[in-house]
Amino acid sequence: MRRILVVLALLCTILIQPNQVSAPNPVAVNVEGPGALPPGQTASYYVNITGGPAEVNGTYSVKWWIESGDTTGATPLAGAPGTQNSATNNSFLVNVTVPTHEGDVDLVFEATSGNTTTNTTVKRTLVVHVLSPLVLTAAFVNNGGATAVNTTVNFYVDGNLVGSKVIGSIRPGERGTAAINWIPVGLGSGQHAVRVEADINHDGKIEESAGEVKVSEIFYKTGGELPAGYLGLLAIVIGLVGIIALLAFRRRAKNR
Repeated sequence: MRRILVVLALLCTILIQPNQVSAPNPVAVNVEGPGALPPGQTASYYVNITGGPAEVNGTYSVKWWIESGDTTGATPLAGAPGTQNSATNNSFLVNVTVPTHEGDVDLVFEATSGNTTTNTTVKRTLVVHVLSPLVLTAAFVNNGGATAVNTTVNFYVDGNLVGSKVIGSIRPGERGTAAINWIPVGLGSGQHAVRVEADINHDGKIEESAGEVKVSEIFYKTGGELPAGYLGLLAIVIGLVGIIALLAFRRRAKNR
């Protein structure tokens, strides 16, 4: 009898406990996209929202806009932000156009997780550097007797890889050119090194005996700008087995 009473007491305790509803996870927003763009450029950003009331039969939504400074040519702006929402998806792909002049701007994302009773909103702000790109160009003349196929050209500034291009083919006696647009974010005053490497046999190493090349050059940035009025080519020519390489580095005068 005593055992039955104990079991009944436990059942009563369970029945009179209030229904406990677990709290939703905090709202979090993750944004992926370029941190630097040329003036007037349109780019896509991937926005992922998690947590909050929308986890249970709710809706995720996002607003985004550009603000701060001169926003001429930029879209969307705070007065008419971009918007997307979904009851089945928490990931969004949004487009942004930066101003038509150089300078830093704030790209603001306002993410909301909500259901029929409550909403939770968080903001995420990214600083986007709007800078005119520098053009790095490498031209190769094939002086050998065989066609160079799918030549990988890597561009380095101060030892950091800033871009790569592949030249599909360079037949004997012909020229192949690779060029990239590099946005010089955080380029400080003083001496800088540009290096171009051409990996013909795709083994990740530069072998002069195979006609592969590595070309380096130095340029300077003084004060807050690159040398005024200098739009010409800073070039060197190196002859190796089968290929001659020319590095062309275009520079422009811009205030920083």
